[in-house]
Amino acid sequence: MSFYLAHIALIQDPEVAPLELGNIMEPDPIAFSFNTIGWKVVFVILGVLILYGIYRLYLKYKHNQYRRDAVAEIKTLKQDPKLPEMLFITKCVFILKRTALQSYQREKVASLEGDAWLEFLDAEVRGSHFKTYKEDIANAVYKETFNNTNFNKEAFFQMSLKWIKHHA
Repeated sequence: MSFYLAHIALIQDPEVAPLELGNIMEPDPIAFSFNTIGWKVVFVILGVLILYGIYRLYLKYKHNQYRRDAVAEIKTLKQDPKLPEMLFITKCVFILKRTALQSYQREKVASLEGDAWLEFLDAEVRGSHFKTYKEDIANAVYKETFNNTNFNKEAFFQMSLKWIKHHA
């Protein structure tokens, strides 16, 4: 204990010369390089992940080809000024049915008709209201007649496009 006290006394004595520690010895800096094996592994993993992401995007693009085809068909129908509303409705409904058959189980969709078909369409995409065109669709598709002068072709067209783009 006396050694400790003597040491404290030396530190507190202002007449004692301060201790010279000298220069701080720092280690040599470590060179940074991408030539180490760890970086090569990281770059290989990043490359594989990027290629996998591109592959997944390609698969998604190919999977959605039927949507792009259906949208193009409906747009072509809309642009034909000579096409009567009855044929426009009929062809749109058949395009919607074909699109649904590619997205949902055949057993669930193929047998749907009439009100059940319209309820299915409305249930699958929020904001679609095919039920409001119930009479027009029934007359055009099942009776091959069309007498409604209040039919809004643009709204039906937009609703069909929305359904194709946002289903499933």
